[in-house]
Amino acid sequence: MSNLTDHLSDNPPQYRSFRPVYSKATYDLIYDYHKQKGGLFNVAVDIGTGTGQVATELAQTFSHVHGTDLSEKMLESAVKGPNIDYQACSAEKLPFDDNSVDVITTAQAFHWFKHDDFFKEAKRVLKPQGTIAIIGYAFARIKGSRNASELVEKLGLETLGDYWDQGRVLVDNLYRDIPIPYANTDYYFSPEDADITNIGKITPKPIMEQDMSLETFRSYIKTWSAYANYMKDHTEDPVDKMIEDMAVLLKTNKPEEHQITVEWPAVLILTTPE
Repeated sequence: MSNLTDHLSDNPPQYRSFRPVYSKATYDLIYDYHKQKGGLFNVAVDIGTGTGQVATELAQTFSHVHGTDLSEKMLESAVKGPNIDYQACSAEKLPFDDNSVDVITTAQAFHWFKHDDFFKEAKRVLKPQGTIAIIGYAFARIKGSRNASELVEKLGLETLGDYWDQGRVLVDNLYRDIPIPYANTDYYFSPEDADITNIGKITPKPIMEQDMSLETFRSYIKTWSAYANYMKDHTEDPVDKMIEDMAVLLKTNKPEEHQITVEWPAVLILTTPE
């Protein structure tokens, strides 16, 4: 995991600026689930917080939020808040007391964890009505353009395929291959075709969908860890080439102006330790 952390930390401000955001409806699903289990909204922990994107959202609902990450460099660029603190630590060894946390979240980081150790540690720090919320998403798609979406998939799977760190395949399959050790577990997917095994529910609104310019999409793709790895071995930029090809497909020569809607096949897993 240290190698992964190094790659993602190459440019924390860019990472913070261009990473996609999760919809308000996604947070509402987490809060509704937690409330139905009788949980409180005092303390939340966001694991793998990066630059604090999720922690900042949680801070609007919880009295206090702890953001944790392996990368101290990422945490130095994290969004500050009066009721947020950040600590560098692993998901398997959290610096919190037993039965002290109401909700644990982790977004696009679960595939890097040692899962058995994580669940034991989460159960230790969570209160009896505590909730674990896990979010993951696969390669982005350009809504309304299958051909453009295939360019993204080709970049991710073929051009950059050997440059992903171990664990990527788990999130591409939306965590279906990782056993959750608790019976009280709900899966939510979006969009509808993401639930290919029919193990969960389709969210009423997308977990992740954003309008952006083609130029902004270029910047987002360049936050991928595999891209950073690839560019250490090559001089030709595969993302720039993909955007050129995509501009032709979308009939535009102004990527900074051309607007696209990007959707991510995504999963939200909600569970309560028993």
